[in-house]
Amino acid sequence: MSAALMTLTGVSRSFGGLKAVQDVSLAVPQGSLTALIGPNGAGKTTLFALMSGFLIPDSGRIEFDGQDITGRAPDLNARQGLARTFQIVQPFAAQTVRENIAVGAHLHEPRRVAALAAAEAVAQRVGLAAQLDKPAADLTVAGRKRLELARALATQPKLLLLDEVLAGLNPQEIGRDDPGGARHRAIGCNRAHDRARDAGRHEPGRARVGAGAGAADRARLAGRGHVRRRGDRGLPGSWHRSQVAPAGCGCGCRRGRGMTALLDIQGLRGGYGAVEVLRGVDLHVDAGEIVALLGSNGAGKSTLNNLLCGIYPAWAGRVLFDGKDLSGAHYRDVVKAGLIQVPEGRKIFPNLSVLENLELGSFTRARERRASNLERVFAIFPRLKERSTQMAGTMSGGEQQMLAIGRGLMAEPRLLILDEPSLGLSPLLVDEMFALIGQLNREGLAVLLVEQNVGQSLEIAQRAYVLENGAILFSGTGADLLASDALRLAYLGV
Repeated sequence: MSAALMTLTGVSRSFGGLKAVQDVSLAVPQGSLTALIGPNGAGKTTLFALMSGFLIPDSGRIEFDGQDITGRAPDLNARQGLARTFQIVQPFAAQTVRENIAVGAHLHEPRRVAALAAAEAVAQRVGLAAQLDKPAADLTVAGRKRLELARALATQPKLLLLDEVLAGLNPQEIGRDDPGGARHRAIGCNRAHDRARDAGRHEPGRARVGAGAGAADRARLAGRGHVRRRGDRGLPGSWHRSQVAPAGCGCGCRRGRGMTALLDIQGLRGGYGAVEVLRGVDLHVDAGEIVALLGSNGAGKSTLNNLLCGIYPAWAGRVLFDGKDLSGAHYRDVVKAGLIQVPEGRKIFPNLSVLENLELGSFTRARERRASNLERVFAIFPRLKERSTQMAGTMSGGEQQMLAIGRGLMAEPRLLILDEPSLGLSPLLVDEMFALIGQLNREGLAVLLVEQNVGQSLEIAQRAYVLENGAILFSGTGADLLASDALRLAYLGV
Protein backbone atom coordinates (compact mmCIF):
# COMPACT_ATOMS: atom_id res chain seq x y z
CA MET A 1 0.00 0.00 0.00
CA SER A 2 1.13 3.57 -0.71
CA ALA A 3 2.52 5.71 2.09
CA ALA A 4 -0.09 7.65 4.05
CA LEU A 5 -0.72 11.20 2.90
CA MET A 6 -2.68 11.92 6.10
CA THR A 7 -2.84 10.08 9.41
CA LEU A 8 -4.96 10.67 12.49
CA THR A 9 -3.93 9.16 15.80
CA GLY A 10 -6.28 9.11 18.80
CA VAL A 11 -8.14 12.28 17.77
CA SER A 12 -10.97 13.40 20.07
CA ARG A 13 -13.20 16.45 20.34
CA SER A 14 -16.05 17.26 22.71
CA PHE A 15 -18.58 20.07 22.88
CA GLY A 16 -19.34 20.50 26.54
CA GLY A 17 -20.34 17.06 27.77
CA LEU A 18 -20.97 15.75 24.24
CA LYS A 19 -18.22 13.59 22.74
CA ALA A 20 -18.50 14.32 19.02
CA VAL A 21 -15.29 12.50 18.02
CA GLN A 22 -13.64 10.00 20.32
CA ASP A 23 -10.18 8.43 19.88
CA VAL A 24 -10.29 8.26 16.06
CA SER A 25 -7.30 6.87 14.19
CA LEU A 26 -7.20 6.48 10.41
CA ALA A 27 -4.87 6.75 7.45
CA VAL A 28 -5.44 8.12 3.93
CA PRO A 29 -2.94 6.55 1.50
CA GLN A 30 -1.36 8.54 -1.31
CA GLY A 31 -3.46 8.45 -4.48
CA SER A 32 -6.43 6.76 -2.79
CA LEU A 33 -10.16 7.35 -2.75
CA THR A 34 -11.16 6.77 0.87
CA ALA A 35 -14.75 6.74 2.16
CA LEU A 36 -15.82 7.91 5.61
CA ILE A 37 -19.23 6.39 6.36
CA GLY A 38 -21.61 6.83 9.27
CA PRO A 39 -25.13 7.96 10.19
CA ASN A 40 -26.13 11.52 11.01
CA GLY A 41 -24.50 12.64 14.24
CA ALA A 42 -21.68 10.08 14.03
CA GLY A 43 -19.08 12.86 13.87
CA LYS A 44 -18.06 12.85 10.19
CA THR A 45 -18.33 16.59 9.58
CA THR A 46 -16.67 17.32 12.93
CA LEU A 47 -13.80 15.05 11.92
CA PHE A 48 -13.44 16.91 8.62
CA ALA A 49 -13.35 20.20 10.53
CA LEU A 50 -10.56 18.81 12.73
CA MET A 51 -8.59 17.49 9.75
CA SER A 52 -8.80 20.78 7.85
CA GLY A 53 -8.11 23.03 10.85
CA PHE A 54 -11.52 24.59 11.37
CA LEU A 55 -11.62 22.95 14.80
CA ILE A 56 -8.81 22.11 17.22
CA PRO A 57 -8.84 18.60 18.71
CA ASP A 58 -8.94 18.11 22.47
CA SER A 59 -6.38 15.34 22.11
CA GLY A 60 -4.62 13.32 19.44
CA ARG A 61 -2.34 14.08 16.51
CA ILE A 62 -3.00 14.91 12.84
CA GLU A 63 -0.23 14.61 10.25
CA PHE A 64 -0.41 15.67 6.62
CA ASP A 65 2.26 15.21 3.99
CA GLY A 66 4.84 14.41 6.64
CA GLN A 67 4.07 17.37 8.93
CA ASP A 68 2.21 17.69 12.21
CA ILE A 69 -0.74 19.98 11.44
CA THR A 70 -2.69 19.45 14.68
CA GLY A 71 -4.59 22.67 15.35
CA ARG A 72 -2.99 24.52 12.47
CA ALA A 73 -5.10 27.24 10.78
CA PRO A 74 -7.15 26.28 7.70
CA ASP A 75 -5.44 28.78 5.37
CA LEU A 76 -2.03 27.31 6.15
CA ASN A 77 -3.36 23.80 5.54
CA ALA A 78 -4.86 24.92 2.24
CA ARG A 79 -1.53 26.37 1.10
CA GLN A 80 0.06 22.99 1.81
CA GLY A 81 -2.55 21.25 -0.35
CA LEU A 82 -5.42 20.29 1.97
CA ALA A 83 -8.82 21.42 0.64
CA ARG A 84 -12.39 20.63 1.63
CA THR A 85 -15.95 21.19 0.47
CA PHE A 86 -18.87 21.83 2.77
CA GLN A 87 -22.12 19.96 3.26
CA ILE A 88 -24.17 23.11 2.72
CA VAL A 89 -22.68 24.99 -0.21
CA GLN A 90 -22.35 28.75 0.22
CA PRO A 91 -21.03 30.37 -2.95
CA PHE A 92 -20.57 34.11 -3.32
CA ALA A 93 -24.06 34.49 -4.76
CA ALA A 94 -23.63 37.84 -6.51
CA GLN A 95 -20.34 36.85 -8.13
CA THR A 96 -20.08 34.86 -11.34
CA VAL A 97 -19.12 31.21 -11.51
CA ARG A 98 -15.75 32.28 -12.93
CA GLU A 99 -15.12 34.68 -10.04
CA ASN A 100 -16.14 32.09 -7.43
CA ILE A 101 -13.68 29.54 -8.79
CA ALA A 102 -10.98 32.22 -9.04
CA VAL A 103 -11.21 32.69 -5.26
CA GLY A 104 -9.66 29.24 -4.88
CA ALA A 105 -7.10 29.90 -7.62
CA HIS A 106 -5.94 33.08 -5.85
CA LEU A 107 -4.43 30.87 -3.14
CA HIS A 108 -1.43 30.26 -5.41
CA GLU A 109 -1.95 32.85 -8.13
CA PRO A 110 -2.09 36.49 -6.94
CA ARG A 111 -2.62 37.92 -10.46
CA ARG A 112 -6.31 38.33 -11.29
CA VAL A 113 -5.91 37.53 -14.99
CA ALA A 114 -4.06 34.31 -14.21
CA ALA A 115 -6.57 33.31 -11.49
CA LEU A 116 -9.49 33.82 -13.90
CA ALA A 117 -7.72 31.75 -16.54
CA ALA A 118 -7.15 28.98 -14.02
CA ALA A 119 -10.82 29.18 -13.07
CA GLU A 120 -11.83 28.64 -16.69
CA ALA A 121 -9.65 25.53 -16.93
CA VAL A 122 -11.15 24.06 -13.75
CA ALA A 123 -14.68 24.86 -14.98
CA GLN A 124 -13.97 22.78 -18.08
CA ARG A 125 -13.04 19.81 -15.88
CA VAL A 126 -16.22 19.87 -13.81
CA GLY A 127 -18.74 20.74 -16.52
CA LEU A 128 -19.33 24.42 -15.73
CA ALA A 129 -17.71 25.94 -18.83
CA ALA A 130 -21.04 27.03 -20.28
CA GLN A 131 -22.00 28.85 -17.07
CA LEU A 132 -18.80 30.75 -16.32
CA ASP A 133 -20.43 34.18 -16.61
CA LYS A 134 -23.65 33.26 -14.82
CA PRO A 135 -24.16 34.55 -11.23
CA ALA A 136 -23.70 31.75 -8.72
CA ALA A 137 -27.17 32.53 -7.32
CA ASP A 138 -28.72 31.36 -10.60
CA LEU A 139 -27.23 27.85 -10.43
CA THR A 140 -29.29 24.80 -9.55
CA VAL A 141 -28.38 22.63 -6.54
CA ALA A 142 -26.34 20.41 -8.87
CA GLY A 143 -24.59 23.44 -10.32
CA ARG A 144 -23.73 24.82 -6.89
CA LYS A 145 -22.33 21.42 -5.89
CA ARG A 146 -20.11 21.47 -8.97
CA LEU A 147 -19.07 25.03 -8.16
CA GLU A 148 -18.10 24.05 -4.61
CA LEU A 149 -15.97 21.24 -6.02
CA ALA A 150 -14.43 23.52 -8.64
CA ARG A 151 -13.43 26.15 -6.10
CA ALA A 152 -11.71 23.49 -4.00
CA LEU A 153 -9.94 22.03 -7.05
CA ALA A 154 -8.71 25.51 -7.99
CA THR A 155 -6.56 25.50 -4.83
CA GLN A 156 -4.50 22.65 -6.40
CA PRO A 157 -5.07 20.21 -3.53
CA LYS A 158 -3.02 17.14 -2.72
CA LEU A 159 -5.91 15.87 -0.57
CA LEU A 160 -9.54 16.79 -1.15
CA LEU A 161 -12.12 16.32 1.62
CA LEU A 162 -15.61 15.99 0.13
CA ASP A 163 -18.43 16.44 2.65
CA GLU A 164 -21.80 15.08 1.39
CA VAL A 165 -20.90 16.10 -2.14
CA LEU A 166 -23.82 14.14 -3.66
CA ALA A 167 -26.49 15.20 -1.17
CA GLY A 168 -29.51 16.81 -2.84
CA LEU A 169 -28.79 15.45 -6.32
CA ASN A 170 -31.19 13.22 -8.19
CA PRO A 171 -30.08 9.88 -9.67
CA GLN A 172 -29.48 11.31 -13.13
CA GLU A 173 -27.23 14.08 -11.76
CA ILE A 174 -25.32 11.60 -9.62
CA GLY A 175 -24.73 9.43 -12.68
CA ARG A 176 -23.29 12.41 -14.55
CA ASP A 177 -21.05 13.56 -11.73
CA ASP A 178 -17.81 11.97 -10.60
CA PRO A 179 -16.77 14.27 -7.74
CA GLY A 180 -13.16 13.72 -6.88
CA GLY A 181 -12.98 10.72 -9.18
CA ALA A 182 -9.97 8.63 -9.96
CA ARG A 183 -7.98 11.69 -10.89
CA HIS A 184 -8.00 13.17 -7.38
CA ARG A 185 -6.77 11.95 -4.03
CA ALA A 186 -9.84 12.31 -1.85
CA ILE A 187 -11.61 11.26 1.27
CA GLY A 188 -15.37 11.62 1.06
CA CYS A 189 -18.21 11.30 3.53
CA ASN A 190 -21.56 10.75 1.92
CA ARG A 191 -24.89 8.96 2.43
CA ALA A 192 -26.86 10.05 -0.60
CA HIS A 193 -25.21 7.88 -3.25
CA ASP A 194 -26.55 4.54 -2.04
CA ARG A 195 -30.00 5.97 -1.51
CA ALA A 196 -30.09 7.46 -5.01
CA ARG A 197 -28.69 4.29 -6.52
CA ASP A 198 -31.47 2.27 -4.87
CA ALA A 199 -34.02 4.81 -6.10
CA GLY A 200 -32.88 4.25 -9.66
CA ARG A 201 -33.25 0.45 -9.63
CA HIS A 202 -35.95 -0.90 -11.89
CA GLU A 203 -37.64 -4.12 -12.76
CA PRO A 204 -37.90 -5.30 -16.41
CA GLY A 205 -40.03 -2.91 -18.42
CA ARG A 206 -40.77 -0.63 -15.44
CA ALA A 207 -38.88 2.06 -13.58
CA ARG A 208 -39.14 2.61 -9.85
CA VAL A 209 -40.04 6.12 -8.77
CA GLY A 210 -37.85 7.60 -6.05
CA ALA A 211 -36.93 5.86 -2.82
CA GLY A 212 -38.95 3.36 -0.85
CA ALA A 213 -38.71 -0.18 -2.12
CA GLY A 214 -42.43 -0.93 -2.13
CA ALA A 215 -43.90 2.44 -3.05
CA ALA A 216 -44.41 1.83 -6.75
CA ASP A 217 -45.82 -1.66 -6.18
CA ARG A 218 -48.31 -0.47 -3.58
CA ALA A 219 -49.48 2.33 -5.87
CA ARG A 220 -49.83 -0.09 -8.77
CA LEU A 221 -51.95 -2.45 -6.66
CA ALA A 222 -54.12 0.48 -5.64
CA GLY A 223 -55.04 0.89 -9.31
CA ARG A 224 -54.43 3.64 -11.79
CA GLY A 225 -56.58 6.70 -11.31
CA HIS A 226 -56.87 10.27 -12.41
CA VAL A 227 -53.71 12.21 -13.31
CA ARG A 228 -54.27 15.70 -14.65
CA ARG A 229 -51.78 17.05 -17.20
CA ARG A 230 -51.52 20.05 -19.48
CA GLY A 231 -53.35 19.73 -22.77
CA ASP A 232 -51.26 19.06 -25.88
CA ARG A 233 -51.42 21.91 -28.35
CA GLY A 234 -49.53 20.06 -31.06
CA LEU A 235 -45.98 20.76 -29.84
CA PRO A 236 -44.05 17.46 -29.67
CA GLY A 237 -43.16 16.55 -26.13
CA SER A 238 -44.60 19.74 -24.65
CA TRP A 239 -47.44 20.24 -22.19
CA HIS A 240 -49.39 23.27 -21.13
CA ARG A 241 -50.65 24.54 -17.82
CA SER A 242 -53.20 22.31 -16.11
CA GLN A 243 -56.24 23.16 -14.11
CA VAL A 244 -56.55 21.37 -10.78
CA ALA A 245 -59.06 18.57 -11.15
CA PRO A 246 -62.53 19.33 -9.71
CA ALA A 247 -64.00 17.66 -6.65
CA GLY A 248 -65.30 14.16 -7.14
CA CYS A 249 -62.94 13.36 -10.04
CA GLY A 250 -60.70 11.10 -7.98
CA CYS A 251 -57.72 13.41 -7.67
CA GLY A 252 -58.31 14.11 -3.99
CA CYS A 253 -59.11 17.77 -4.44
CA ARG A 254 -61.71 19.04 -1.98
CA ARG A 255 -62.46 22.37 -3.64
CA GLY A 256 -65.95 22.80 -4.93
CA ARG A 257 -67.45 21.26 -1.77
CA GLY A 258 -67.93 24.54 -0.02
CA MET A 259 -64.36 24.64 1.24
CA THR A 260 -61.93 27.51 0.82
CA ALA A 261 -58.30 26.59 0.19
CA LEU A 262 -55.90 27.55 2.98
CA LEU A 263 -53.33 28.49 0.33
CA ASP A 264 -54.50 29.41 -3.16
CA ILE A 265 -51.89 30.36 -5.79
CA GLN A 266 -53.29 31.80 -9.01
CA GLY A 267 -51.19 32.44 -12.14
CA LEU A 268 -47.99 33.16 -10.22
CA ARG A 269 -45.12 34.46 -12.33
CA GLY A 270 -41.69 35.64 -11.25
CA GLY A 271 -37.94 35.30 -11.51
CA TYR A 272 -34.63 37.08 -11.04
CA GLY A 273 -33.52 40.07 -13.08
CA ALA A 274 -34.75 39.54 -16.62
CA VAL A 275 -34.96 35.74 -16.25
CA GLU A 276 -38.49 34.38 -15.81
CA VAL A 277 -38.48 31.26 -13.61
CA LEU A 278 -42.18 30.74 -12.84
CA ARG A 279 -44.57 30.86 -15.78
CA GLY A 280 -48.09 31.05 -14.39
CA VAL A 281 -48.34 28.55 -11.53
CA ASP A 282 -51.73 27.51 -10.13
CA LEU A 283 -51.62 25.46 -6.91
CA HIS A 284 -53.67 25.11 -3.75
CA VAL A 285 -53.37 23.51 -0.33
CA ASP A 286 -56.43 22.82 1.80
CA ALA A 287 -56.41 22.92 5.60
CA GLY A 288 -55.00 19.71 7.04
CA GLU A 289 -53.45 18.52 3.76
CA ILE A 290 -49.97 17.40 2.82
CA VAL A 291 -49.35 18.55 -0.74
CA ALA A 292 -46.09 17.54 -2.45
CA LEU A 293 -44.40 19.81 -4.99
CA LEU A 294 -41.99 17.75 -7.07
CA GLY A 295 -39.55 18.70 -9.76
CA SER A 296 -35.94 18.37 -10.81
CA ASN A 297 -33.22 20.82 -9.81
CA GLY A 298 -33.83 24.14 -11.51
CA ALA A 299 -37.56 23.57 -12.05
CA GLY A 300 -38.45 26.59 -9.89
CA LYS A 301 -39.49 24.98 -6.60
CA SER A 302 -37.39 27.15 -4.28
CA THR A 303 -38.28 30.24 -6.32
CA LEU A 304 -41.96 29.47 -5.74
CA ASN A 305 -41.32 29.20 -2.00
CA ASN A 306 -39.47 32.50 -1.90
CA LEU A 307 -42.25 34.29 -3.77
CA LEU A 308 -44.89 32.81 -1.47
CA CYS A 309 -43.00 33.96 1.61
CA GLY A 310 -42.38 37.50 0.37
CA ILE A 311 -38.62 37.15 0.06
CA TYR A 312 -38.82 38.14 -3.62
CA PRO A 313 -41.72 40.01 -5.28
CA ALA A 314 -43.90 38.20 -7.79
CA TRP A 315 -44.24 39.65 -11.27
CA ALA A 316 -47.88 38.66 -11.64
CA GLY A 317 -50.55 36.47 -10.09
CA ARG A 318 -52.12 36.20 -6.64
CA VAL A 319 -51.28 34.46 -3.38
CA LEU A 320 -54.30 34.00 -1.14
CA PHE A 321 -53.80 32.61 2.36
CA ASP A 322 -56.90 31.81 4.38
CA GLY A 323 -58.81 34.16 2.10
CA LYS A 324 -56.39 37.06 2.64
CA ASP A 325 -54.45 38.42 -0.33
CA LEU A 326 -50.73 38.20 0.51
CA SER A 327 -49.58 39.14 -2.99
CA GLY A 328 -46.67 41.54 -2.54
CA ALA A 329 -46.85 41.34 1.28
CA HIS A 330 -43.69 41.86 3.32
CA TYR A 331 -42.22 38.62 4.61
CA ARG A 332 -42.85 39.77 8.19
CA ASP A 333 -46.58 39.95 7.47
CA VAL A 334 -46.44 36.54 5.79
CA VAL A 335 -44.92 35.06 8.96
CA LYS A 336 -47.50 36.80 11.14
CA ALA A 337 -50.24 35.15 9.06
CA GLY A 338 -48.78 31.74 9.87
CA LEU A 339 -47.21 30.84 6.51
CA ILE A 340 -43.81 29.52 7.62
CA GLN A 341 -40.99 28.18 5.46
CA VAL A 342 -38.16 25.84 6.48
CA PRO A 343 -35.73 26.76 3.70
CA GLU A 344 -33.52 24.51 1.64
CA GLY A 345 -30.07 24.29 3.23
CA ARG A 346 -31.51 24.84 6.75
CA LYS A 347 -30.21 28.44 7.07
CA ILE A 348 -29.56 28.11 10.77
CA PHE A 349 -27.39 30.66 12.61
CA PRO A 350 -24.14 28.68 13.10
CA ASN A 351 -22.63 30.95 15.75
CA LEU A 352 -25.73 30.92 17.95
CA SER A 353 -26.69 28.09 20.26
CA VAL A 354 -29.44 25.61 19.51
CA LEU A 355 -31.67 27.31 22.08
CA GLU A 356 -31.06 30.77 20.61
CA ASN A 357 -31.89 29.52 17.11
CA LEU A 358 -35.16 28.06 18.37
CA GLU A 359 -36.11 31.20 20.27
CA LEU A 360 -35.62 33.27 17.11
CA GLY A 361 -38.36 31.19 15.49
CA SER A 362 -40.92 32.85 17.76
CA PHE A 363 -39.53 36.37 17.42
CA THR A 364 -42.38 37.58 15.16
CA ARG A 365 -45.16 35.09 15.91
CA ALA A 366 -46.21 33.19 19.07
CA ARG A 367 -43.67 34.91 21.29
CA GLU A 368 -45.99 34.78 24.31
CA ARG A 369 -46.14 30.97 24.04
CA ARG A 370 -42.43 30.51 23.50
CA ALA A 371 -41.83 28.37 26.60
CA SER A 372 -44.64 25.91 25.88
CA ASN A 373 -43.72 25.67 22.20
CA LEU A 374 -40.10 25.06 23.15
CA GLU A 375 -41.13 22.09 25.28
CA ARG A 376 -43.17 20.74 22.38
CA VAL A 377 -40.19 21.02 20.02
CA PHE A 378 -37.94 19.30 22.58
CA ALA A 379 -40.51 16.50 22.86
CA ILE A 380 -40.38 16.02 19.08
CA PHE A 381 -36.59 16.37 18.87
CA PRO A 382 -35.05 15.19 22.18
CA ARG A 383 -31.58 15.59 20.73
CA LEU A 384 -32.08 19.35 20.46
CA LYS A 385 -32.77 19.50 24.19
CA GLU A 386 -29.59 17.53 24.88
CA ARG A 387 -27.62 20.01 22.79
CA SER A 388 -29.47 23.21 23.62
CA THR A 389 -26.27 25.06 24.61
CA GLN A 390 -24.17 23.74 21.69
CA MET A 391 -23.28 26.10 18.84
CA ALA A 392 -25.58 25.18 15.96
CA GLY A 393 -22.78 25.22 13.38
CA THR A 394 -20.97 22.37 15.14
CA MET A 395 -23.90 19.93 14.80
CA SER A 396 -24.27 17.28 12.11
CA GLY A 397 -26.35 17.91 9.00
CA GLY A 398 -29.23 15.83 10.31
CA GLU A 399 -29.23 17.65 13.62
CA GLN A 400 -29.21 21.00 11.83
CA GLN A 401 -32.24 19.88 9.81
CA MET A 402 -34.03 19.02 13.06
CA LEU A 403 -33.14 22.48 14.33
CA ALA A 404 -34.45 24.19 11.19
CA ILE A 405 -37.79 22.38 11.44
CA GLY A 406 -37.96 23.01 15.18
CA ARG A 407 -37.38 26.71 14.58
CA GLY A 408 -40.25 26.72 12.09
CA LEU A 409 -42.56 24.99 14.57
CA MET A 410 -41.78 27.65 17.18
CA ALA A 411 -43.81 30.11 15.06
CA GLU A 412 -46.96 27.96 15.33
CA PRO A 413 -47.39 27.61 11.56
CA ARG A 414 -50.80 27.20 9.99
CA LEU A 415 -49.04 26.01 6.84
CA LEU A 416 -45.46 24.75 6.96
CA ILE A 417 -43.41 24.82 3.75
CA LEU A 418 -40.63 22.22 3.94
CA ASP A 419 -38.00 22.76 1.23
CA GLU A 420 -35.93 19.58 0.70
CA PRO A 421 -36.17 18.37 4.33
CA SER A 422 -34.44 15.06 3.49
CA LEU A 423 -31.41 16.76 1.93
CA GLY A 424 -28.20 15.21 3.25
CA LEU A 425 -29.89 12.81 5.67
CA SER A 426 -29.04 9.15 6.10
CA PRO A 427 -31.63 6.63 4.81
CA LEU A 428 -32.72 5.90 8.38
CA LEU A 429 -33.17 9.57 9.20
CA VAL A 430 -35.02 10.12 5.93
CA ASP A 431 -37.57 7.53 7.05
CA GLU A 432 -37.82 9.23 10.45
CA MET A 433 -38.21 12.66 8.80
CA PHE A 434 -41.13 11.52 6.65
CA ALA A 435 -42.71 9.81 9.66
CA LEU A 436 -42.42 13.12 11.55
CA ILE A 437 -44.08 15.02 8.70
CA GLY A 438 -46.94 12.54 8.78
CA GLN A 439 -47.26 12.91 12.53
CA LEU A 440 -47.39 16.73 12.34
CA ASN A 441 -50.05 16.48 9.64
CA ARG A 442 -52.16 14.10 11.73
CA GLU A 443 -52.08 16.74 14.45
CA GLY A 444 -53.73 19.15 12.02
CA LEU A 445 -50.77 20.96 10.42
CA ALA A 446 -51.02 21.64 6.68
CA VAL A 447 -47.75 20.99 4.84
CA LEU A 448 -46.42 21.98 1.42
CA LEU A 449 -43.61 19.46 0.90
CA VAL A 450 -41.00 20.43 -1.69
CA GLU A 451 -38.86 17.38 -2.34
CA GLN A 452 -36.83 15.32 -4.81
CA ASN A 453 -37.51 12.13 -2.86
CA VAL A 454 -40.42 11.22 -5.10
CA GLY A 455 -41.46 7.85 -3.68
CA GLN A 456 -41.73 8.76 -0.01
CA SER A 457 -43.23 12.18 -0.75
CA LEU A 458 -46.04 10.65 -2.78
CA GLU A 459 -46.64 7.99 -0.13
CA ILE A 460 -47.56 10.56 2.52
CA ALA A 461 -49.07 13.34 0.36
CA GLN A 462 -52.80 13.54 -0.27
CA ARG A 463 -52.10 15.36 -3.54
CA ALA A 464 -49.07 16.37 -5.58
CA TYR A 465 -47.94 18.70 -8.34
CA VAL A 466 -44.99 18.22 -10.69
CA LEU A 467 -43.20 21.44 -11.67
CA GLU A 468 -41.11 21.57 -14.84
CA ASN A 469 -39.50 24.66 -16.36
CA GLY A 470 -41.53 26.92 -14.10
CA ALA A 471 -44.97 25.50 -14.90
CA ILE A 472 -47.16 22.74 -13.48
CA LEU A 473 -46.81 19.63 -15.63
CA PHE A 474 -48.98 17.15 -13.67
CA SER A 475 -51.25 17.12 -10.68
CA GLY A 476 -53.15 14.36 -8.91
CA THR A 477 -53.16 12.11 -5.87
CA GLY A 478 -49.92 10.61 -4.66
CA ALA A 479 -50.99 7.08 -5.60
CA ASP A 480 -52.05 8.14 -9.10
CA LEU A 481 -48.78 9.92 -9.81
CA LEU A 482 -46.76 6.98 -8.53
CA ALA A 483 -48.61 4.73 -10.96
CA SER A 484 -48.27 7.11 -13.90
CA ASP A 485 -46.11 6.08 -16.86
CA ALA A 486 -46.22 9.70 -18.03
CA LEU A 487 -44.70 10.89 -14.76
CA ARG A 488 -41.85 8.44 -14.97
CA LEU A 489 -41.17 9.49 -18.54
CA ALA A 490 -41.33 13.24 -17.87
CA TYR A 491 -39.81 13.42 -14.41
CA LEU A 492 -37.30 10.58 -14.38
CA GLY A 493 -36.55 10.44 -18.08
CA VAL A 494 -37.04 6.64 -18.33
